[in-house]
Amino acid sequence: DFIIKVRGIFIKDFIKHKESFPGYHVEALFAGTVLHSLCHTTASWALGDALWLDTDCPKFGQMAEIGRIVRVSFVDDLPGIVFSKSFRDSDHPFYKSVYKKAAAINQKFADNMDTCIIK
Repeated sequence: DFIIKVRGIFIKDFIKHKESFPGYHVEALFAGTVLHSLCHTTASWALGDALWLDTDCPKFGQMAEIGRIVRVSFVDDLPGIVFSKSFRDSDHPFYKSVYKKAAAINQKFADNMDTCIIK
């Protein structure tokens, strides 16, 4: 529900600020920002510890090993990022507008939307 609603908001606001994004495709930007960041965030919420994955499972053990690597390497925020990466903290009017509207739908999800692929 959140993704569907925010996608519409994102597209409408993108059109208003299109001059700030020459050559950008709205769907690609949505996928690379909102979808990508929330995919990683919800993965961390769902799999709190990489050791929960059973690498001894005969059928899925190899996938569990890959899942462990992904969980510990590419899910949590990277330490030491020295620039603002979230919609919430962005000064750009496009990201600020989308964030404000998304936060009215679901604050927790909106707070985890990143403006770039950073993890």
